[in-house]
Amino acid sequence: MLTVAPAPPLDRPTPTVALRTGAAPVAWAGIALVVVGKSLLNLMAAGRYGWHRDELYYRAAGRHLALGYVDYPPITAWVARLSEALWGTSLVGLRSFAIAAGAGVVVLTALIARELGGGRWAQLVAALSVCGLTLGSNAMFQTVSFDQLAWAAIFWAALRVLRLGGRRRWLVLGAAVGVGFETKYTVIVLVAGLGIGLVVTAAGRARLREPGAWLAAGLALALALPNLWWQARHGWPSVDFFAGRNDDVRADYPPLTYVAELLLVTGPPALAAWWTGARSLLGDTRRRAVGIAVVFVPIVFGVLGGKGYYAAPAAIAAFAAGGVAMERSLSPRWRRLLPAILVAGPLVFAPVILPVLPESAMVDAGLAEVREDYAEALGWTELVDAVAAAHRALPAAERERTAVLAGNYGAAGAIDLYGPGRGLPNAVSGHLSYRYWTPSPRTLAATTVLAVGYDRAWLARHCATVHQVGTVENRAHVDNEEAGGAVLLCRLPGTLADLWPVIAAG
Repeated sequence: MLTVAPAPPLDRPTPTVALRTGAAPVAWAGIALVVVGKSLLNLMAAGRYGWHRDELYYRAAGRHLALGYVDYPPITAWVARLSEALWGTSLVGLRSFAIAAGAGVVVLTALIARELGGGRWAQLVAALSVCGLTLGSNAMFQTVSFDQLAWAAIFWAALRVLRLGGRRRWLVLGAAVGVGFETKYTVIVLVAGLGIGLVVTAAGRARLREPGAWLAAGLALALALPNLWWQARHGWPSVDFFAGRNDDVRADYPPLTYVAELLLVTGPPALAAWWTGARSLLGDTRRRAVGIAVVFVPIVFGVLGGKGYYAAPAAIAAFAAGGVAMERSLSPRWRRLLPAILVAGPLVFAPVILPVLPESAMVDAGLAEVREDYAEALGWTELVDAVAAAHRALPAAERERTAVLAGNYGAAGAIDLYGPGRGLPNAVSGHLSYRYWTPSPRTLAATTVLAVGYDRAWLARHCATVHQVGTVENRAHVDNEEAGGAVLLCRLPGTLADLWPVIAAG
């Protein structure tokens, strides 16, 4: 057991402690209890409110496997394909993969605490601290769950490299970086921060002189190359997408909003662990490179104009280091109380971070306005019903020559999921990655189009006639992106094949 003097005042750096390899046993029993409890909470809520628009998109992408997509790398789509192969169209089955990724984050966070010299209590606190982050992100199937797992692996591998070096540990770090790049592009900011930390610290520079550093860089690049090849082949669409989107994100997330979301998604009760952990890492000369990355990430996203949850995985290393620092400095009384506080925090905020309330209660409480994800999981069956009703109203002969055109990936994904059971063909769309999925010859031969999510004036420029034949409503009467939209009937002067290049060009 390590014995350390009480923590110094805030204006002095936190002292470091010499660590032995494997100084403390892994607190597997406590970690397992946290993982099981957190996973059960997620699983109990996994079927609530329905498919989120992003989940519909990932499912569709999984049916069009590629080495890249316009707005995210391929791993999430591949996981969605695996889920459908195993569980069919089960929403709980799909979300179980996000929950499993969150379990991995909890375990790795505890192992990071051990790597930093933490005992069983520190490992338990680290695992509990990160639950506030993972409970909310694992509530739905999105890239963020797998991104957090990649960041946790990068932090753990980087700390192993800093402490022990060696080619094998460098290769683990390179693999984690490469997989992280194929999961979500925001990992580039973490790698940049970690790279800066390695260069500007003596301990980091010493490790960079090892041949393993070049092997790690080569492995990370090799894993990233398939997506880079896809990007180059398609004219770097992701670069154009994020460059064009940055101004909108910056406008929606001014500094105070950015900070508020960052604190909300990481869990306010865990703020002390984050603050203490960042100071501890920066005060440790051997691990300062990781501390620099932990501070660098939220600053860069705040300056460049990112969403709060982009930077949230940086808290993983801070939670682990915070647990270790508090194990050394807190009084016995606070060491007994803190785990209970960390458990209570997510439970208090549960209706916001997890879909635990019945749909009607959630709507009545106004939570669909507080958490936009909830609103964007409602109304998809009603949208498809509106399109299907308009489709059935057409003469039988015309129905055979009718395509369904969706203005965004959410509507297109909903039609692909629910449409076949209502007699609808699969949707076509020019939104994001849908532009690369060329419709079938039969669809391209369509002379009539039912469009949802499209501007009537735009259609009027390309249709011989256009008029409204339906309106999209949702049973919860929630104001989301689709509510109140028009279902428009467009009769083309030619075929959809003539219009497809215009649609695919966006």
